[in-house]
This record gives sequence, structure tokens and C-alpha cells, in this order.
Amino acid sequence: MNAGFGRRDAAFTLLEVLVALAIFATVAAVVLTAAGRSLNNAARLEEVTFAGWIADNRLTELQLTPSAPAIGRQDAELDYAGRRWALRSEVEETEEPGLLRVTVWVATLPAEAGVPIEERAVTQLTGFVETGR
Repeated sequence: MNAGFGRRDAAFTLLEVLVALAIFATVAAVVLTAAGRSLNNAARLEEVTFAGWIADNRLTELQLTPSAPAIGRQDAELDYAGRRWALRSEVEETEEPGLLRVTVWVATLPAEAGVPIEERAVTQLTGFVETGR
């Protein structure tokens, strides 16, 4: 029996190692791409969640005030969750007497120059406020 023949049979060839490395590199690239997308999605979901809470808080404030809010727009900026946010509340009359429609837009700051908050808003919430209290 040839001792050299047994050793050669048990070892990997250079070609086999290169193929294994190519497969590993491809799998690693796919995994890293998926992880990057997952991080981006998580950051976007966090931003949308915070913006939704801000809009809901603003609508609730307007619903709980003793007097009805004034018709028109009101802009504000606030710090929330370690970020700066722009907030626009628009109060409009409805066809139903005693009921006002309130639309709230929330966007992150700093804002792009010349782009209105309605176009760059992370979220928009519409609700109603009773005027006859």
C-alpha cells in the first residue's frame, strides 16, 4: 500500500478550498446585506412610531382642552426621544355642527429648504374635536 496515496486522498485540493471560500463569501455578503436592511427598517419603524405618538399626543391635547381650538394652522417644534421634530396642526370646520376636523403632520428636523411639512411628514393623523362643551 502506498502511504503517499492515503495522505493525498485525505487532503483538500486548492480548487476545493477556493470553491468553499467563494461560497462562504457569497453567503456572508447576503447575510450582511440582510442585516443592513434590517437595521434600516428598525430605524424607520422607530421614527414612524415616535412620530405617531407625537401626533396622537397633539390630537389628544386639542380634544381635552376646555375650549375649542381656533380654526387655522399652528406650527411648533419640539424635542422628543432625543430628536427634533416639526409639528403642524390644522383645524377646519366640518359639515357637522359642533365638530372640527384636526389634521396633524409630524416631520423630523432639520427640514429640507422649501419642502412643506405635508410632503416630508413621517406621519399624518386626522381626528375630530367637539366644539360644544
